[in-house]
Amino acid sequence: MANILLTAENFAFGPIGKLLVVAELLREQGHVLTFVGFGTSLQLAKKFPFTKVYELDTDNPSNSAALKKITRQTDVLISSMDIPSLVIAKQLGKLTIWIDCLFWFWDSIPNPVLKADLFIRERSLKDNKNKLKFELKIKNMFDVGPIIGKMADIKRKKQVLVSYGGGEATYSYRIGRDTNFPFVMTKIFLDYVDLTQFDKIIVATNEHATKDLEEKFPQAPFEFTCLSYDKFLKELSQSELILITPGLVTSEAAFYSGTPTIFLPASNNSQYLQLKEFRERGLAPASVHMSDFMTRLHLEKISIMESTKPVLAQLRQLEHSSKLQAGVGTAIDKLVYKRRGWSTKFVINGQKFIDSLGGNGAQAATDKIVQFLATKKIK
Repeated sequence: MANILLTAENFAFGPIGKLLVVAELLREQGHVLTFVGFGTSLQLAKKFPFTKVYELDTDNPSNSAALKKITRQTDVLISSMDIPSLVIAKQLGKLTIWIDCLFWFWDSIPNPVLKADLFIRERSLKDNKNKLKFELKIKNMFDVGPIIGKMADIKRKKQVLVSYGGGEATYSYRIGRDTNFPFVMTKIFLDYVDLTQFDKIIVATNEHATKDLEEKFPQAPFEFTCLSYDKFLKELSQSELILITPGLVTSEAAFYSGTPTIFLPASNNSQYLQLKEFRERGLAPASVHMSDFMTRLHLEKISIMESTKPVLAQLRQLEHSSKLQAGVGTAIDKLVYKRRGWSTKFVINGQKFIDSLGGNGAQAATDKIVQFLATKKIK
């Protein structure tokens, strides 16, 4: 069996979520799996049965020697959008596999990524423009549908799942430093949204935000938690209603599971654009976008590096404006109350969307990786 090193960009729970889906399918085949990473990616990796888990800031150049030592002990690297680990693996002559779940979002792709030995591109949204732009430059690209974890057909409970996602990226934005999104949204739920008809309300986010929420809202009738990825999918699939930030991983899982979903305001730049696109495609019949209350941001016209700032600025306005909070809260409350009017449309359109992308691409991505390793005499 192959000795595989896996890593994921420390950007909320998106890259690590995709990686863990593939990791589980590889683990079932008996491959030896080692993880290296930090931040929100590490939080979920520690809840997965990797053979070894190394806590290491792959973005910090001073850790390159340690990263090289770990990489030398393995046969191949699978990177879910973590560039530094791929660069190191290339330097050491290791095989490299890149998983990209935000292909549509990029305005450029670094040369080492273009040269990955296998580039798995997840189909999503309007990414044909970038496919035309980059496909001739990419060494070995393989397209798959959305990579979504397994979800059993479980009887739904009278519960609500609220998800703020991973909520941060260490070198881009952090909860408590650059944004207080989970705390502001929780206050809005408590002040304006009636969820008393449900027996249980689960609020999921990252580890330290969970701890802070418990301390800030000790009397809230919510279960604050940081769930493993498989437990998160289980709670999602058995909930009667979910309210989520429009991150791609959770959104795709919602579409795939058919769980009625209310999209909350975006907490970062990619989510802002995704929710706009979901609305235009009829995929978000129940949603609250910050542009409903503030000036629409034209993030497409500025660089990715700069586009986080205006989103965070609007979230700060929300944090300091009781009027905006009332507007957002009242809008969410109405959608909860009227959910029977939009739920069917969400379920039908969401499934059509996943089908239009080729269905769940998890097995296809894993099969391609296994086939690729076999051609390289790594089994």
